[in-house]
Amino acid sequence: KQWYQRRVAVGTFFFFVKLADLFEHHKEVIIHIDTKDGKPSLINTVSELVIKHDRFSNTVWGNMAEAKNDLSYSVNPDITLFMSIRKVALTYAMFYLGLIGFVPMKEAVFDIPMPSAIVDQFSDVLSRGQKMLAYTAHFLIMNRLLFWHLRRRGVKVVVFVLNQEKNFVIADKYCVDGIMTDFPSRLVKYHSDNCSESGETSQILGNVS
Repeated sequence: KQWYQRRVAVGTFFFFVKLADLFEHHKEVIIHIDTKDGKPSLINTVSELVIKHDRFSNTVWGNMAEAKNDLSYSVNPDITLFMSIRKVALTYAMFYLGLIGFVPMKEAVFDIPMPSAIVDQFSDVLSRGQKMLAYTAHFLIMNRLLFWHLRRRGVKVVVFVLNQEKNFVIADKYCVDGIMTDFPSRLVKYHSDNCSESGETSQILGNVS
């Protein structure tokens, strides 16, 4: 898209796209926003943009820090919220203790990494022991029973960051609700080639940090 870049005398350079432009040009795309430093001014600005563009149904936001996530929720509880790192860890702990039903959830999106994809991405630099640790983590994190429980409670499961087709295949086997990728065209092609018959496809999320 031409609006992604500017041409100057010395050549072409890329710049950060404004969130307002993303909302305007990609009205139907689900956009996942991590507020990073979580400053109140930033959170309020994002909330105002979501309201202005009426993007409550296709915007997910939040912060990895619990306190900043709570601030986002207090500013605008109508925007879909993803879980902080602490809440994700608590969810897993309570699940394996058999107490997941007692965990309150105001969040509606469960963001998790897929460890086997990390191994694929960094296979050249990981030791055999590190790979075994990652595959053990994959077994614990990618739990279909937990995903089923979360969906029953209205929480979507989203995995990140998957860039290879074999990772898309694995994610689909776990019936995740969304996939974050650096190469959306690859994921679109994969779903077009493999998922049209079943009619069941995971959502493709654009991530904004």
